[in-house]
Parts: sequence; C-alpha cells; structure tokens
Amino acid sequence: MISNLTLELPNFEGPLDLLLHLIKSQKIDIYDIPIAQITSQYLSYLHEMQKLNLQIAGEYFVMSSMLLRIKSQSLLPQNDFTENDEPEEDPRDELVQQLVQYSVFKKVSAYFKQRNNEVPITAAKEESVPATKKVQPLPLGQITSSELANTFIVVLQRLKLRQPDIVSVNVKETPINDMIDFLRTKLAKQKKISFFSCSDKMTSLSDVIGLFLALLELCKKQEIKVKQSRIFGDLELERIDKDGK
Repeated sequence: MISNLTLELPNFEGPLDLLLHLIKSQKIDIYDIPIAQITSQYLSYLHEMQKLNLQIAGEYFVMSSMLLRIKSQSLLPQNDFTENDEPEEDPRDELVQQLVQYSVFKKVSAYFKQRNNEVPITAAKEESVPATKKVQPLPLGQITSSELANTFIVVLQRLKLRQPDIVSVNVKETPINDMIDFLRTKLAKQKKISFFSCSDKMTSLSDVIGLFLALLELCKKQEIKVKQSRIFGDLELERIDKDGK
C-alpha cells in the first residue's frame, strides 16, 4: 500500500495540512485512521523533503513523534486481566479531533477567500461636498460650541421656571424658518440683540429649540456672529452686514 503512494511536494501550511492531504487523497475515513499506514507515509514525506534539502519546520517533527506515540500505543496488547466495563480510550482520538477542527477552519478560510475575490475592487475618492456646503467652525475668538450648549441649558432652566410641570406635554414643532425670520426681523431693527431677551416671552419648549437652531443656522450662513461675556451668560447676537461689518 505504501509503495503505491505517489509523494508530491506541494506547499503545505503545516503538519495537519499534510496529514489531511494524505487522508483525503486515499479516501480514508478521518474517524478510522489506519495509524501505521499514515505514520509510514508521513515519515516518507519528511524523508523526501530532507533528501531535497528542504527546510522542515519543527512542528513537522513534533507531529511525527505524536504519530509514533499513537502507533506504539495501538500496538500494545490489551490487558484482559483487569475488570473494567468502560471502553478504553482510543489513542487516535486526540489526532482525529485536531484534524476535524483544522478541516473546519480550512473550509471557513477558503470560503472567506472566495468571497474576498468576488467582491469588486473599490477605490476611495475625494469628498464631493462643496466647500460652501460644509459646516464651518465658528471663527476663533468667538463663542465655542460647548459655551453655546451651556447657554442653551440655562435657557431651558429659565423656561422650566416659567412653565410648571404637568402630567402630559404635547410639543408642537416650530419650523426653524419661522424662527430665522423672527431673528432677522429683530436684527433688521437692531444690530445687536440678546438671546435671553428673545426667549423670555416664549412659553413652549419647541419655540426655544427652534430659536436656538435658527441661531446656529444664521451662524452657519455667516449672517450673525455670537459673543458671550461669561460662562452660562447671555448670548449677544450681532448682525453681519454685506460689507462684513
């Protein structure tokens, strides 16, 4: 049987890959490995590699010692003098378990490799959003985003003091465009206005939120600039004229 085996020298990924090749090429049941036959073929393969002066990783020799140990254990005579109802452990079980696990991992790896080859090659491109459409940070020296958030919290607290808690609240969404028009009207009359004064007469949460979003939108469009004299203090909204002043 051993003489009929043609030994080729493909690139194996390790000793388990070699053993799996020997088993599959001879259509051997992985759960009933003829250990003497496979051990001889495995050692013959290592001998051929040594004859060709190929470098052999140490794990191949570790596997050869494991195969020889299993072979010697299988050749030992069974002890018929002890009474033991439990079946003796098959010395091949450890090897079979390793081969089954390796076979599964190899199939999974092959699947992902195939999927990777099927996915079309993609290339990144520069972002296509015009510079004028990007959200621009506030100019240096003016109010920061965290200060804006802190002031908005203060406005909500002031609103809560004027509006008592009730069991259910129906929030009606206020369009941002309405609040933008509201701020533009006030800024048309005065170059500088107070955010607190604009929100003082508001009694609904949706109005305050709409006013705050309108403020951010006008900042983004560079129609106003916002200043704050102290933390959690009032916001000063100043109109930016077409000449930039």
